Amino acid sequence: MVMLEPQARPTGRQYDLQRVDQSTWIIRDAHVPVSDARSLVACVSQAPLDGVDVLWLNPVGLPTHYRTADAVLRDLIRHGRRSTGTTRPIPIPHRPPVKPGRR
Repeated sequence: MVMLEPQARPTGRQYDLQRVDQSTWIIRDAHVPVSDARSLVACVSQAPLDGVDVLWLNPVGLPTHYRTADAVLRDLIRHGRRSTGTTRPIPIPHRPPVKPGRR
């Protein structure tokens, strides 16, 4: 097991890609303290044949195989931009209550 030292966070970035060893990276959420386990978003490891495999630690709905670790980070950032926009609530049609004796 490799222990990472807390690193200074770059400002203005949502996610950090940190190399653990020759074939493993982790992605951290920069908005969550490093000491909080929820800051870990994914573990990326070199695939046996080609590219990298991703273990998402929270369900994000993204692929589990990419060409490079940088591609994983780019896709996560793009996904975050799409999913953070708020939308108006969906209107629910309202009907008056049914009067007794009428069905």
